[in-house]
Amino acid sequence: MKILNIIVFISSVMPFCLFAQTITATGDTLEHAESQIRQQAHKDGGKTYKIIEARMGNKVHVTAEIFP
Repeated sequence: MKILNIIVFISSVMPFCLFAQTITATGDTLEHAESQIRQQAHKDGGKTYKIIEARMGNKVHVTAEIFP
């Protein structure tokens, strides 16, 4: 029964892991970097994206996962 629970868990989580693609963008402002993420996600056929990291200094660096 324990193995069955593990198999069910892995099979429910795995589709999200297999299809997520990570992309990054750099810009002068957060809006500019997010715009680049949005354009790249659309270009790669992604329907949604989730920003998983954003760093600010002299430039803004954003990392996101895109999903089909």
